[in-house]
Amino acid sequence: MKTIAVVGYFGWGNFGDQLFLDTVRRRREELWPGSSEILALTTRDLGRHATTGPLGALVRAAHSLRILRRADVLAYCGGSVFTDVSGVDALRRRLRPDRVQALGVSVGPFADEQARQDVKQYLGEFERIVVRDDSWTLLQEDLPLLPEPVDGPPAGIEQGGDLAALSPLITRAADDERSGLVVCPSAAADADVDLLAEQVLQARRAMRLRGLPAPVRLLALNGHPRNGDEQLVRALAAALRDQGVECTTSSFLEIGLERTAAMLGSASLVLSQRLHGAIVAYLSGGRFLMLDHHAKCRAFVEDISGDAAVCVPVHAPDLSEALEAALCPERAPLREPEEYIRHAERVYLGQMAHA
Repeated sequence: MKTIAVVGYFGWGNFGDQLFLDTVRRRREELWPGSSEILALTTRDLGRHATTGPLGALVRAAHSLRILRRADVLAYCGGSVFTDVSGVDALRRRLRPDRVQALGVSVGPFADEQARQDVKQYLGEFERIVVRDDSWTLLQEDLPLLPEPVDGPPAGIEQGGDLAALSPLITRAADDERSGLVVCPSAAADADVDLLAEQVLQARRAMRLRGLPAPVRLLALNGHPRNGDEQLVRALAAALRDQGVECTTSSFLEIGLERTAAMLGSASLVLSQRLHGAIVAYLSGGRFLMLDHHAKCRAFVEDISGDAAVCVPVHAPDLSEALEAALCPERAPLREPEEYIRHAERVYLGQMAHA
């Protein structure tokens, strides 16, 4: 029976990455038929793994050594994990088992040409690569995108969508069960708090004009003590209350994966600077407006809609057109959530020969 070592940005308190880990654990037998166990971060590892500096690097190196010595397959699962091959990834490459896979990853952006070449060379050693978006084009056009799964290890790259599409925690809510505006700020977006408060007010007004109840809920999707969103959520709550708007605040680390997914999936509108705030809203059949600060945000929106009407720059002062697109009941994504999920299941789960 095969043992799978799963690696990614796990343990950093980020909702999207912990959702990836939860998903592959729950669907291990479908992703890797015949496998006996997954080796990944334990609960004890989580706090230490996110430590920065030399101590953090040492913890991650020790963790990699611990799981790779027992692994038959090394699987990179989810996230923007291939921007270079340095540090712990260089160690993983040297110690890797014969079989290496990448599932639901993004490629790049690269700091320089050397980083791009290093990633391309490393990926050439993989037996299977499934990207979540069209970031594969950053490598080179001589790595073909496979339109459908094939038997046996693929010769190129497949595009399967986000791994969250396989999560059993995400369910579709009925329209009459939806309520409220959920806002997911991101410290990584480097946004002005006062501008973000104004954007929230614009979204609240647009919802009220359509007769939608608009209680405001602020949700920190990254709970890392230094790089997370909790401090930003508190600052935004204060700015909104100064404007006379009451709101509630929550953190993914406090309420857990299931309640976080349920909050996002039951909102009338999700206004998000975090990619997986928008992705979970979409997969739940809900409406979202993405405040874009990273190529992966726009790549997702363009993948499902064919345009970027519901994706605006994080510093945009006027959201009126985007809110009209997001809230218009006649407007639907070109790719319905059910189609997106079926495609992900075909690509990720349909190749039994990769077990």
